[in-house]
Amino acid sequence: LSPPSIAALCPQAFLPAWAMALVADDSGEAAEEVVAEVFACRICDDVMLDPTTLPCCGKSFCRGCLRRWIRTSVHTAGIPRCPGGCTAKLPVRLPARSQTLRDAIEQLLPRALARRQEEAREDEAVDGEVCYGSLQEFQEVAANRDIIFGSRLGVRQGTPGIVIGNFSDGLHVTVRFDEREDGSELCVNVLPEALMAPLPGGFRLGQRVAALYDLLLNDELGVRLGTIGTIVGRLGDVPDRLLVLFDARVDGRTSYSDGPVSVSFREVQLHRPLVGGFFIAQRVQSAMDLIVGDRVVVRAGTCGSVLAEFSDTRLTVIFDCPADANDASGSGHNGCFNVLPMEIRPWCEPPADLPLGCSVEVVVDLFGASMVLVPAGTRGVVLAGVDEAQVFVAFEASEDGRCPHAFLAVYVSVLQKVSSEVDVDSSHSGGGSAPGVQRSYTWPSTAGGKRGKNTGQL
Repeated sequence: LSPPSIAALCPQAFLPAWAMALVADDSGEAAEEVVAEVFACRICDDVMLDPTTLPCCGKSFCRGCLRRWIRTSVHTAGIPRCPGGCTAKLPVRLPARSQTLRDAIEQLLPRALARRQEEAREDEAVDGEVCYGSLQEFQEVAANRDIIFGSRLGVRQGTPGIVIGNFSDGLHVTVRFDEREDGSELCVNVLPEALMAPLPGGFRLGQRVAALYDLLLNDELGVRLGTIGTIVGRLGDVPDRLLVLFDARVDGRTSYSDGPVSVSFREVQLHRPLVGGFFIAQRVQSAMDLIVGDRVVVRAGTCGSVLAEFSDTRLTVIFDCPADANDASGSGHNGCFNVLPMEIRPWCEPPADLPLGCSVEVVVDLFGASMVLVPAGTRGVVLAGVDEAQVFVAFEASEDGRCPHAFLAVYVSVLQKVSSEVDVDSSHSGGGSAPGVQRSYTWPSTAGGKRGKNTGQL
């Protein structure tokens, strides 16, 4: 980026003013002044130190200048606005430093940058005051209790925030909390003892979480996968441990009498609906044959449990595939697949008069897209329940071959139980029955077409 190289890269007719100055003056001093103006902060008018670009206007400033601007604006105007003139609200959590600008300043203005860094160190030695309670300016914190405004709840316990600086009364610190119960965006002046360090993993006090694994306590199973609990704190100064009060335990103890359980923040997840509206540890069933390559790996109706959210579009489900079925197919998997929400449905017990594995017959034609999917008189096997009025049935192919085998959710009112037994084939039992129920029927052949092809990872 020397003056001759700039001239060689671009005709002078297209060069900006600062580049023209570089070409015209080979001494470097005047050229450096021109370049310094280009990389000057709009607040201090000096070369930018830790340049930070605001997304609202695209202008760049010193990071320290922006923080001083925020601190001053909070105490004068209430809500800081962009110093670039666009009047947009300025976030207290600033964007990351611009590495491109930083590298350019290091290459083009090394002496000016060294001077700014030395001045910053001197200012920090003189004015680098720690906030009350040994807090630092722009430190991440959280409310360790409910903060009351008069007689109203102002900030809920666990709400994260960021320290702006000391308040003028010599006791309080000014904090910008992420949320206020009254909806205001103004900062709050609180005592330092009302604040704590944020919990690991971005969790908050009082949040409901679910266990992502079976948790062992004293070498025995204490908390099952999917058990819900409430975050009540952190384990001392351990950086990655939370204290969770689980709703239920399987080790014979109760959470409320024995206290919370210490877990890693990676062992729990915020209790929320996953993609498709499912939850961790929810019992589900495959809604169709799941096929990988040219092989059926999970039969329709097979039960399983949701383990986690694999991506924005898929869930990780472990199916109750029997070990001998896996060995026979040569799949070598453990019944765990990443599936689309449409490939599974919530598990439901069928009605008592139509138990799992019983043979049924449809009494009316079942239509779909203006064509008969299952003609009246077709027999099938009950795989699972859908709700109080419907069951999931695997139908045989029609004798004339026009209707292949099908897996459908059918209203109980159009089915009748038949007394004939279905052939036993234990190798295709599906392994999805409820505890204590054995399936004994032959699955229809998939030669008539592949349904529900699964392209997920094993």
